[in-house]
Amino acid sequence: MLIGLPPPSALPDRPLPAELDGSSSHGYNCRCVAEHFGLDPAGYGEVPACSLDEKAYRRLLVEASQVQDKGKRLSAKRDVVGAHRAYGRMREIAHALDRTDLELAAVSDLAVLCYSAGDLRNARQCAEAVLTVFKISTIAIVHFGQYAELRMIEGSREVAERVLINLSIEESDSARARELIDGQRARAAFRKAAEPGQFPPELLDVHGADEIELRILEVRVLIAEGDLVAARSALESILAALAKLAGVGEIRDQVAGLEAMALAERGRIRQAGGEEADADFLRLSARHDGPAAAKFDIHLAEARAVSGDLAGAIDLIVAARDRLGAAGLSGDVADASHALGFLLLLHGHIPQAREQFVHAGQVWKANGDTAGLRRLDVALARCDASEGRWESAYAHTARAQEAAVASGEWLERLRADFLAATVRYAHGEDLPAVLDLLLPVALAAEEYRFRFDSAAARTAWASGVAGPANSLVMALLTQLGERRLSAEMIERTCAVGSFSGASIDLSGVVPSLSMVQPSPGERLPLAALGAVTASLPLRLAPPPDLRWSPGSAMELDRWLAIAAERYGLRREPAEPVPTWPAARDGRETFVLRYADAGHTYLSWRSSTDPDTVHTHPIDARLIGTAREFLAEASPTPHEGESVADAVGRAFAAFSLAGEQRLARSLALNLLPADLVTCLRSADAAGRRPLLRVQPSPSLAAVPWGLLALPDRRPERVLSPGEEGICFDGDERVLDIADVSLLAPAGIARVSPASDGPPVYLLDPRIPGQSAFGELGSVLGKQEESSALIRHLDARLAAGPVRPDATRGLDLVRRTDTDRRLLASLLREPCSRLVFAGHVSLVSGEHGAQTALHLSCPAELPGTAAPIGAHRPFTAADLALSEVDTMPARVALIGCASASDFGLAEPFGMLLAAVAAGANVVAATVWALPTSAAVPSGDPMAELIIAADRALAGDDPVGALCEWQRERLALWRAGGGPERSPVFWAALTCLDAQTWVR
Repeated sequence: MLIGLPPPSALPDRPLPAELDGSSSHGYNCRCVAEHFGLDPAGYGEVPACSLDEKAYRRLLVEASQVQDKGKRLSAKRDVVGAHRAYGRMREIAHALDRTDLELAAVSDLAVLCYSAGDLRNARQCAEAVLTVFKISTIAIVHFGQYAELRMIEGSREVAERVLINLSIEESDSARARELIDGQRARAAFRKAAEPGQFPPELLDVHGADEIELRILEVRVLIAEGDLVAARSALESILAALAKLAGVGEIRDQVAGLEAMALAERGRIRQAGGEEADADFLRLSARHDGPAAAKFDIHLAEARAVSGDLAGAIDLIVAARDRLGAAGLSGDVADASHALGFLLLLHGHIPQAREQFVHAGQVWKANGDTAGLRRLDVALARCDASEGRWESAYAHTARAQEAAVASGEWLERLRADFLAATVRYAHGEDLPAVLDLLLPVALAAEEYRFRFDSAAARTAWASGVAGPANSLVMALLTQLGERRLSAEMIERTCAVGSFSGASIDLSGVVPSLSMVQPSPGERLPLAALGAVTASLPLRLAPPPDLRWSPGSAMELDRWLAIAAERYGLRREPAEPVPTWPAARDGRETFVLRYADAGHTYLSWRSSTDPDTVHTHPIDARLIGTAREFLAEASPTPHEGESVADAVGRAFAAFSLAGEQRLARSLALNLLPADLVTCLRSADAAGRRPLLRVQPSPSLAAVPWGLLALPDRRPERVLSPGEEGICFDGDERVLDIADVSLLAPAGIARVSPASDGPPVYLLDPRIPGQSAFGELGSVLGKQEESSALIRHLDARLAAGPVRPDATRGLDLVRRTDTDRRLLASLLREPCSRLVFAGHVSLVSGEHGAQTALHLSCPAELPGTAAPIGAHRPFTAADLALSEVDTMPARVALIGCASASDFGLAEPFGMLLAAVAAGANVVAATVWALPTSAAVPSGDPMAELIIAADRALAGDDPVGALCEWQRERLALWRAGGGPERSPVFWAALTCLDAQTWVR
């Protein structure tokens, strides 16, 4: 009697393959089959299924299906013990039925269960057993011609291979993982191409969910290979695809599981780069319960610890670990212990941290988790270094480095090398060898930052990965007295590039809200209804190749080559960009650059001797003091402070005595004595020198020309109010030098517009805003007798201006000065652009989101969300739109329009103007009070007139500084609020030293 599976239709006419010799299962090589064909049964074995009748067979088959469903439910809930029992019963039934397909289904599901529990050794054994039996079963299927059975075991092979893909990733065998993924794709394509009915629907991936799982596995490969940029981009696409499948009922559970996988991977990427990942893990924790939620709670606990709640984080991890342990999830228990150890280590509880790490290592070793064991060496090395156990620390770091090299993944190697460098630096021995290891790490980490499309991701990577490496290398270079390398690192840090990528069509039809990654050269249609700049794929160009001086290449070039070879960096060769100061008009020019790297470091050079190196570290506490002085004096409102209160505070801080104290305090903290000496010597030689400054983010609001020049340096830390003992007079930088800001060397700009009439965009009317509102008039009511209007009338009398006007009043408070008019005006030749109005940071803390407030209605496309009836015109709009050519000279008179340097990512409106062709940009370093703050005068109009006149002359920087010297003289003479430096000291010129592409 034959029951269950259909018998062979005919006796095979070929000898039994050697692989089936002695088998009695799933190849019909059993006694009942032999009897069916009239063969001698003596050479065939008896199997349990031969004794079953049809009813008993069907009953067990139904039970097998029910038990498998139960096992899958328990596995999804991460009930490892219960799922193991269910699959054990399923295997018993498979043996009773002589059903290899059921056995393979149970064992492949067990492979998944073991992998999710962190039992990697048993996961591999189960997965490889499935593939071995699959191979033998396939031989039997071919021999007996029962091809229908292949469809019954195909799914088990796919499941087992996906476990092996994950295990290959864990073991850094990316090539094997990709090979398995490619094989699965090829078979999926074969099944889809087969005739209808050849394969069941569950193997045809009708909705594409299985393909999405393969894409998630590819993301894991990318993460293992260190390509977090591509991984993050792929995850955003995957999550968007899953959102479209959420309503498909038959795959709802599968989609939910895939979304959990994708969100977890994105959260881990964000954490690895130092970003905020709470949202992803909170979402996952809220959607799951029991052990699944516990796993995500561990990630939330780590975020809680970062915010300062160590006790709460520890309690959360311990509770999560207890739940995971009760469920038999030993791998997750080990991860919890490792997370707990890391928090304890971070807060100085070294013995307790070591205990947690050792426990995690014991579990990882038992589970065969090689990736976990690599983490163990890193953790124990940190513990040993913290306790001064140097020999043991070196042993652990050496093993971590060896494992990273063996993995073949450059990011693993970079992290292991950074660990080794930090341990050796902490020990304090052989610091030159530490530099050999650390400098390529810092250069590679900084270079990798520019692969991210997201500004938030770049900033997080800089603070969480590249920042610590850069801080350590700058401290080491200072300690070793490597002045040239220190200066070159500062130069490189300051040489940020501009945006690269697709362009935005600001004149087309508003498209849908979905954002897609553009292919190279493709124009990016931009959503107009609420898309924000932070979500745009705006890649910032890395620093270009630099050249130190006409007679000297960069010493860092050798280290960059080492970093490229060691960590797999690849860059297109390009012409080096000069960094040395070029003399202007035969007068000596000084370039002063600052870089924040834990402490702040400065370098300066002179056009008379560009090869001589001057570097100085500035303690972070001194920078903090300078920032406190600036914050008190700046009219930029503090949190919760009204504009009126902020202006009043600034006027009080800028009293005659207060302003002098501010200028002296800033100078003592920020200006090196050797630079002050050289500036005085150059001025004494008869020609006022030019000082060009590129500030770091912490020093963006410094009014450099206002700084006082010390006559001596203090021998001790001064108490507040003692600054005067270092000064014999009231000499300022402005008194002996012309001062300008300096654009980063890496900004590539186009050639400016050809010469023509000036363009004026003055106090645009903003849709939906009253003249007295938050985005109201900055100039107040202007009349024909007003100073600004008389100035504009004189310009009109001298020649045409744009937009077309017959009188000065027609250029102020227009309603048509939107981005379309701007694009139209800049398509024609023009000599300069003068904008006066509102400038703000509309979202986030990145330069791309700084914006001019033109007369743009919300209906116009753009990268900023509307503010009521108005859409701001952002730096991203300028950089990526058709408004891409500026005149050589530009004035941006508005609140902190030079704030680019103070942002986490500096490429804002100021530098976007440079990239679009501007050589000189007049801007302000802090928020400006409107003229309404001083009824006795019109200082805003004076700023606009001064900027316009300076930009119209031969030497804009010199003309603007001369005007500020005149204002300083009036202020010293005892001027009122209308003469306050609150207004005129904020104005500066950005003097671009950039290369033309």
